[in-house]
This record gives sequence, C-alpha cells and structure tokens, in this order.
Amino acid sequence: MTTIIPPEIDELPPLRAVATMTSAGVVDLARHAIARLRDENSRDTRALADVSRAMGSPVASALAFALIDDTSDTADQIVSELLAAGLSVEDICLDHLAPAARRLGEWWDADRIPFTEVTMATSRMQMMLRRMPKSRQSGNIGSANGATFVAVPGETHTLGLMMAADLFRRHDWDVSLLIDISHDEIMAILADDDRPLIGLSCAGTHSLKALAPLLAAIRQQRPDAFIMLGGHIANLPDRLAELPDQPDTVVTDIRAAEAEMSRVGEILMSRRTG
Repeated sequence: MTTIIPPEIDELPPLRAVATMTSAGVVDLARHAIARLRDENSRDTRALADVSRAMGSPVASALAFALIDDTSDTADQIVSELLAAGLSVEDICLDHLAPAARRLGEWWDADRIPFTEVTMATSRMQMMLRRMPKSRQSGNIGSANGATFVAVPGETHTLGLMMAADLFRRHDWDVSLLIDISHDEIMAILADDDRPLIGLSCAGTHSLKALAPLLAAIRQQRPDAFIMLGGHIANLPDRLAELPDQPDTVVTDIRAAEAEMSRVGEILMSRRTG
C-alpha cells in the first residue's frame, strides 16, 4: 500500500507531530469523529447532518486511505460504524464517500497514488454501494421518471457518477449508467433510450474536447431531452461558456443534482397528469 499524507492532516491538532501516517492512524481519527457523531445523535437528531458534514474531513481521509489498502476491511468497518451512528445511506454517500472519492482523484492527479489503486478503490466503493441498506424511500418523484448518466468519453473520474446513479435509484429514478464507452457507442445507446433526463459528467478541462461534440450530438439527436452537466468542470464557468452548445443546467455536486432532478421530476409529472 502507498503511504500518503493528506494536506489537511497538519491542521488537525492530534496529529501535528506526526510526520507519516498509515491508514490505521487515520482510521483511528475517523473513529473519534464517528464517536462524536453518535454522541450528538443521542442528544439532538436534528443536528446530526450538520455534525456529519463538520466531521467529514477526517472520515473522508480515513475512507480514502482504507479504500486503497488491500490488506484490511477498514473501509467496510468505517461505513458500518457510520450506519451505527445513525447516519442515513444518503448522508454517508454525500458527506463521506463522495469527499473520499474526490480525495482519491486529487491524489491521483498529483501523482501521489497510481491508477491501479484508484481502480481498486473504485471497485471496492461499487461493492460497498451495492451492500448499503435499501431503505431509501422516494419523495414525490414517480418511478416512471428516467435518467441516463453518462461519463464523457475518456473520463476516468467516475466514482462520483456511480454514486449519484445509486442514490437516485434509491429515489425511485430509473437510471442507466454509461461509463468507459466511446462517443459513437453513447450515441447509439441514446438513440434507443427515451429517458427524458441526460446527466453528463466531466471532471475537468482535459475532457472538454470530448464534451463539446457530445453535447452537440445529443442536442441534434435528442432535442427533447433535459441535459444536466456535473463534475469539476461545473466550477469553471468561463470554460463552459465557450461551448457551442450549452446544457440545460449545471450542478456542482450531488446535492445540487438532487434538487435539480426533483424539480425536473415535478415538471415531468405535471406533463403526465396535465
């Protein structure tokens, strides 16, 4: 396993004197955070989500370490403890697993971990998502709503997209997930797919060349589709403004996507009932 020092570790008082750290050390820190979550939950359940987000950094660090440690099951243990602390599956995904996925992407971009470890972490996170309790109840969105989530061709940062697909399925959306396929393969699938919402994921400027022709092709082939764009590229509005074809909406994270899809779901439902 590769030993990594997360940038924020120096800011955490219990670890200022530590020069290097293995996954076990960060897991201990995460467990202190989880204990605080459990304690807060016992006193005020309404504050749990806010405390969860406040404690997210150490837990995300621990999860990131654990996901690339193939010698232990600490990642599963951390998630189990978060569930025991009273967090919902959605809070675990949004406040802990998603930041862990971003951290892995940052470490890879900085050449601090190899692609093989990112691949292993991706596989392990997929298995964790499949084992999550299927207790998420839908709100006012009907199961007839459908979405196709697409990673832009050549995009390798796909953990967040997979997590989003899992979460929206828990909201009773019919979600198709297209990852690691070419432009032509994507368009061939979309030609026979009538799901009204298409969510595109683009992590950064390296994928802009593939994003522009994909947006243009979707607009031509599926002019009725609602196109939502997410990923790190959403934080670069100047670059997005240069695209000849624009998405219908841009979201910066899964929570924003959830709100937008809820809004679109209501529009689609009103069309069906109106």
